[in-house]
Amino acid sequence: MKTLHKPTAIDYYSSATSPSAMATTTLEDLIEAIRSDEFSAKITKLRSTLAAGDDDGYAVAKKDLQAVSISGTCEGRRAKAIEERRFVHSGFLQLDFDAADNVGWTVEEIVEILQAEPRIVAAFVSPSGAGVKGIARIPVCKTKEQHVAAFVAARNHFRAHNLTMDEACKDPVRLMFVSHDPGAWIDLNRSSMFEPVEAADPELPKAAKADKKSTIKLKATKTAFPEPPREGIHTWLMEAAWWCRFAELSETDAVARLQAYDGTLRRSYQPTEVIDAVRTVYSSEMPAADDDWRDAATVAAARRAPSTAQSFDPEDLFYDGPANKYLVRVGKSFMTYSKLSPVITGVSRHLSDQYDEPKELMQAVRESVKNRELDGGVQWHGSIAGHAQGLSKDTNDLPILITSEAKIPEPMAGDAPTISEIIGGAFADPMATTVFMSWLSGRYKSVSAHCHIPSPMLVLAGEINSGKSLLAWIVAQTLGGRTANPYSAWSGGMLWNDDLVGSELLLVDDCVASTDIRNRRAFGASFKESVYPHSVQLRKRNHSSISVRPVWCVMVCCNSTPESLQIIPPLDADLADKIALLHVIGVKLPIDTSTPDGKIQLQSLIRSELPAFAQQLIDWVTPDELKDSRSGVIAWRDPELSESVDAHSPSKRLEALLEAAFADYGIWHDLPRDMTASEVEARLVELNSPVREQARQLCGTWHGACGSALAKLARSGSQYVSLSDRAPVGKALRYAISR
Repeated sequence: MKTLHKPTAIDYYSSATSPSAMATTTLEDLIEAIRSDEFSAKITKLRSTLAAGDDDGYAVAKKDLQAVSISGTCEGRRAKAIEERRFVHSGFLQLDFDAADNVGWTVEEIVEILQAEPRIVAAFVSPSGAGVKGIARIPVCKTKEQHVAAFVAARNHFRAHNLTMDEACKDPVRLMFVSHDPGAWIDLNRSSMFEPVEAADPELPKAAKADKKSTIKLKATKTAFPEPPREGIHTWLMEAAWWCRFAELSETDAVARLQAYDGTLRRSYQPTEVIDAVRTVYSSEMPAADDDWRDAATVAAARRAPSTAQSFDPEDLFYDGPANKYLVRVGKSFMTYSKLSPVITGVSRHLSDQYDEPKELMQAVRESVKNRELDGGVQWHGSIAGHAQGLSKDTNDLPILITSEAKIPEPMAGDAPTISEIIGGAFADPMATTVFMSWLSGRYKSVSAHCHIPSPMLVLAGEINSGKSLLAWIVAQTLGGRTANPYSAWSGGMLWNDDLVGSELLLVDDCVASTDIRNRRAFGASFKESVYPHSVQLRKRNHSSISVRPVWCVMVCCNSTPESLQIIPPLDADLADKIALLHVIGVKLPIDTSTPDGKIQLQSLIRSELPAFAQQLIDWVTPDELKDSRSGVIAWRDPELSESVDAHSPSKRLEALLEAAFADYGIWHDLPRDMTASEVEARLVELNSPVREQARQLCGTWHGACGSALAKLARSGSQYVSLSDRAPVGKALRYAISR
């Protein structure tokens, strides 16, 4: 979503002990990094240290964690930056809600409160995992006193909600540690602010601290009426309802008691929240004297569940440790849970018939879940192109869980007249048809066998409405229907390749792509690195990176004009055998697809023929002259299209400019001559050059454009350019330039 505010700079520190910032960043980039696995390894180690009870070790290790100065940037050292007027305020205020100061609050509840406040723009779980960091908008403060006054306004607001903020946040140059939270939240479109309070504004009393050692387990009528908060309003309601039942109050009296409760609640009841809680408690079996009501309620709910309710066999349960998510196989798919409670409920339903005693059942459920956290533990989960569903391992032997697989058509004997007619009439050259079928046959067999075979990039070029997209759709359906556009990820536009991970067909279909030679080269290099190596590093948001071999193939559909063809990678020596180029002349359709009904009818007809078409692909034999020992099929290119691509390449354009420029003997009177690329470029763009503007366009695309084109001309045997045999070793290349 596009934000309404321009990015504001904040300082980025390599550690809490660094005296000055190593770089600047933005809040948006910070939250994206916290969502990703950039800090995951450090945060996981810190939380493990804390969980082991080593508070001192945690404190020491935390000092080496990266941090940011949320409230602004300073020039030079942080110390005395405000007093020396080296500090530029960002308009952001750091909020820190520690677990020790907010006993009875869950992390989820604090985040919910922050999200509901329009003056908060971001929130995430702290490095410890038990607190919450928030970022609020405040005015851009010119003095430290203004910043402190804005802090007091925020502090008073949250004290009214029984939340306590860390007082240290009143310091504008205070650092905030980074963290790892896949659910980190941000909304920079919010513009409301905490306005600084006036000096005379009263300060609200501090929020009362609950006894963090207290627990509530209702096992007898002598237990005192539970006081909120403990674990949220809903949990407290359940505890209070059980108290009423233990005290032998009627169901009606229990509802009245809870609705009339005059204690301090952090929020109002939902319309039927009290009635629903009391009804659930009073319809459950009464627990034994030594049983916890929570276990009794879970068991009662499991035994009351209808036969159609969802239950989980423990063997179908898996746990992704790095993502902290539970995955349950349900039929032919997987369901993902970020909380343990629905997993406990599902397993309880499955095991409820095997145990009579609630305590034994809940013990068995918890042991089953713990065992699956270990035995069913994985380091990554998701879909990977061409891989079968189920447990697997990456190339580093780490356990991963593939949650879905391509649903390719099952081969079946029969005819596919519509598909055959479309493909047979799409290409002018019969060789192109054979190449297309050979390429697709290899890709179908590769996906069927869950085995990656590298293949050339298949480029379909033709006039507008010639049927390129329909051919691409047939390919997609044949390979399982999962597609993604790799252009942004492969041309340098983004770090992540989320949507590519689970797609067998990587399709660039008439997208608006850059014709910049640098982007084209990056696209070609990424294609080569992604399709031809033994393994690929998958970088997915909010997941650990893994190394696997997806079963990928690449198609590009574009118009056949010289300009449109420039989106494909340059046909250099290292890619010449990896790009196939076919000319689509026009597909004749048996059905009018100008209406939605016609389009749906054609797609339905094609889908009905896919099993027979799949059998044709299985039986297809690639002709010997088109076979390739590595890819199965050679990268054949249509001669006319290939010539068009080559004629508009930077090297050919430079050769044409040189030919036109040589007519001016005044500038080029000293030919033949050995020259560097910079010297050639300088002559082409000088004031009296007849090709000055064209040369500036060509050479201005990037700093090495002229040198790259000269090198390619020298290798191709140009009559104007060759590599000088007197080029000094270790210095810039020199070219022999002649008419």
